Amino acid sequence: MFLTPTQLVRDLYLKPGSKVCDIGCGTGAYTVALSREVGEIGQVYALDIHREALHTLASTLERQNIMNVDVIWANIEKTTPIDKYSLDAVVMSNVLFQLEDIGAALQNVASLLKPEGQLLIVDWSSSHKGIGPHQDHVVTEAKAEELISKNGFRMLKRLHAGDYHYAFIALSV
Repeated sequence: MFLTPTQLVRDLYLKPGSKVCDIGCGTGAYTVALSREVGEIGQVYALDIHREALHTLASTLERQNIMNVDVIWANIEKTTPIDKYSLDAVVMSNVLFQLEDIGAALQNVASLLKPEGQLLIVDWSSSHKGIGPHQDHVVTEAKAEELISKNGFRMLKRLHAGDYHYAFIALSV
């Protein structure tokens, strides 16, 4: 069984009007779920380094008449055009294993979140015989927990994310 973005996003307990960001949004499964959760008065930033994915997402948003999403081309390991301390929550799904400098990315995320802002991490628990990333690139749950605690977060709760992923919510401190 694979993860369900809609259910995992519900675990963030967002309110209508919340401001959130989907980092490494890809084609937007979490972006769309976040958009519905924060409602028309909320704001979603969909951030990715891959322009093609952002073009696909923009088309999806237009087709579904979703108006509360800003699509942003940026690298979370460097800088983003999002105001500091402005976000209620950030989602990073299947992103950690792709980063060159996870610490820099997490520090940037921490600077975007309000105090006690939520970070939902979802990533591959192993390569699962080639279904997921190469084993050398997998960031284990234990390593992810260690990295978040070193970079401005504390663990809040673990979530069930299916047979191939782990998931947890951490709070910015």
